[in-house]
Amino acid sequence: MAVPFILRKNALTEREDDYVAKPVVFNSLTQNEIIQKVVSRHSSLNKSDVLVAVQAYESVIHEELIQGHNIVSPMCNISLSISGVFDREITEFDPNLHHINLNYKPGVDFRKIGEQIELIKIEAAEIIPDIKYFEDSETNTQNDKITPGAAAKIKGSRIKTNQEDVEEGIFFISEDAVSHRVESFLRNMPSDAIFNVPKELTAGKYKLQVRTKMDGKTLHIGELDFDLTVD
Repeated sequence: MAVPFILRKNALTEREDDYVAKPVVFNSLTQNEIIQKVVSRHSSLNKSDVLVAVQAYESVIHEELIQGHNIVSPMCNISLSISGVFDREITEFDPNLHHINLNYKPGVDFRKIGEQIELIKIEAAEIIPDIKYFEDSETNTQNDKITPGAAAKIKGSRIKTNQEDVEEGIFFISEDAVSHRVESFLRNMPSDAIFNVPKELTAGKYKLQVRTKMDGKTLHIGELDFDLTVD
């Protein structure tokens, strides 16, 4: 199956001949959905056993990362880094000024997946929600910071959602693929939305998605081009 993509004007430049390609995402799989697919392909496995194995695997990785160890696996490689300015050689780590980051890279079995993907170009018009920018009211920044619990705004097109349908909405997607749905709206219109950021967001990077059934049946997903960060 070919993966569709669209071309959009590069918002970071003023050049008329500068476009960026963006895959059209129609679906995002949760861990439970992936496990269900595994079980459906292997009759000797049951969902409970697979879930226990996955949780045990993740628990070991979590413990090793806390010990400062890097992870090298066929799926992904995870390493630690420290960001922030240390103004003197004797400066100690200060969690208010410095941050420990997790860096993810594809593992050996996943590095060449891109070579196996077939692409097909489609027209952008009326296909997916188009998010132009995200604005955080607390830090007064665009496409950068997120403040949990604070008011925020997005601008774009085709971004109005039906809040009575739990599949639709504005979602913040964490690095471990957990979706956090916006529950409190001040404005919900096709070209802009004002809402309160979910309070439960913790430090890390997030993707921002708008999911809407523009035709009343098919779920269409638009994603902001920028990663957003909770400090």
